[in-house]
Amino acid sequence: MTTPTGQKQAKEGELVSHPAIARQSDSLLEEINVVKLEGRYFCFDLREVPKRKGVLEYRDGDRGLKIELHPDCGQPSVLAYRVLQAVFRKVTLEGRPFPDTVAFTYRELGRLVGREIFGGKDTRDLLNAIRQLEDTKVTLFIYNGEKKESRWVRFGLVVTSGFIAEGEKAQPTRIKSAVLTLHPAIIDSMRRGHFAVFNWDRILCLPPLSAALYKRLYMHLSNLFENKHNKATLKFEKDYTDICGEWLGGLQPFPYKSRIEQQLKPHLDALKTSGILRSWSVEKKADRKSYKLVFTPGSGFFTDYDLFYHGSTARVLQFQRAADEAKIQAPMELTRYFYQKLHNVEKLESGIFTEKDIQFAETLLRKYGMDEGRALVDFTLASARATKFAIKNIKAVETYTPGWEANREHREKQVAHERARAGKEQAEKLQSDYDEFLRRHSFDHMEAMSPEDRAALKAAAEQIMLQKRGKNALGFNMGVTFEERRLTLVRFPAPSFEEWQKSHR
Repeated sequence: MTTPTGQKQAKEGELVSHPAIARQSDSLLEEINVVKLEGRYFCFDLREVPKRKGVLEYRDGDRGLKIELHPDCGQPSVLAYRVLQAVFRKVTLEGRPFPDTVAFTYRELGRLVGREIFGGKDTRDLLNAIRQLEDTKVTLFIYNGEKKESRWVRFGLVVTSGFIAEGEKAQPTRIKSAVLTLHPAIIDSMRRGHFAVFNWDRILCLPPLSAALYKRLYMHLSNLFENKHNKATLKFEKDYTDICGEWLGGLQPFPYKSRIEQQLKPHLDALKTSGILRSWSVEKKADRKSYKLVFTPGSGFFTDYDLFYHGSTARVLQFQRAADEAKIQAPMELTRYFYQKLHNVEKLESGIFTEKDIQFAETLLRKYGMDEGRALVDFTLASARATKFAIKNIKAVETYTPGWEANREHREKQVAHERARAGKEQAEKLQSDYDEFLRRHSFDHMEAMSPEDRAALKAAAEQIMLQKRGKNALGFNMGVTFEERRLTLVRFPAPSFEEWQKSHR
């Protein structure tokens, strides 16, 4: 979750998918450390959930992990897993700079978590699943071998949630809307590029345990494919017991091959059906006592790899991106815009354009830029329709350029208006970024407090809310959260907006 972790991953060449390649419509972006946490954090065996209590501690190499389960909510399970996927899906669709808060209608959330109808039991199940994400605390201990030091971070995946529901507040009958906020550390990490990109359509068709298995296999196979193997030799092996413990929520391991195959066959066959795997097998390790699983990728894996990552090719192309934008991407974008407007369609049947069209568009862009170039196209098409002149290609814009130039004064006023609007948006963005900075500042100080100080802070915030609204007022809990932040900022003042802005210029 922390910056050092992300830097270490990038340094080791671990999978960090290229955001420019992934299409939002069919992708799921997930913070890379959260992906690695899933197998420890969630319990996919519903029979085991009631048995998990207290604090779970693990060590994976140089990284220690502690998961504190809430005594009332229990360990996050299948429904909580689906909720978290829904949150990351919404973050993906929103795009950069990746919002920390996302909202759902009940139909949308129901579809994403696999429940079409929200009755009383569904509502209670959903509320409990979200409480699990809020109240389960994770502590990561990270050891830096080079500096010979350890550091830790403690957080909950979801910080706050809010709902609009039908029925009484104490016993809501149906969720109408839900708002969830991810921990700032997660979003900060994503904004620094520490995320993996997965095929959302594949995940949507898989049950949670199969989806968790798919993610880990996709990441490991991608790293091997980039660094060591070609399509013919690519395979991945892992100890069966480690898979159960690290990837699959502490699934009970079995000592016999037949039982192992029976246990994992539904999930691995689902990955074969989806195309991610071509084959899988359970084999004895060199000690002839324990077992490992051997995986070979299917055509679906290579399709996803090409779509979302493209290996080293993606990094090579970045160096010529500016030239490509000037010579190819921007002229093609303007040309596409012209023909979409000409034929009044959102999508053209063909994405093929003539070299003459691209060269002419490049000339327009050098002279006017993209915004004025599009406005010139709009002016051309409107003028042609007014005179019922049949335009066939983008070169016709040249005929209408003198009239466009004659209208310069009006255009300049429009540009000035647009600049004022952009300035207002920039100011609003700066304020939003500062508000985000204040949230992180307060969270950092709150999480560094001792349990006694944290309890005292919450009690003070609740007392303020009781005086303002009363215990049963709508939004009481969210108001308490707001007061906790405000009181923390009073105790630990943050830089003023002006001071913060100077340091971010």
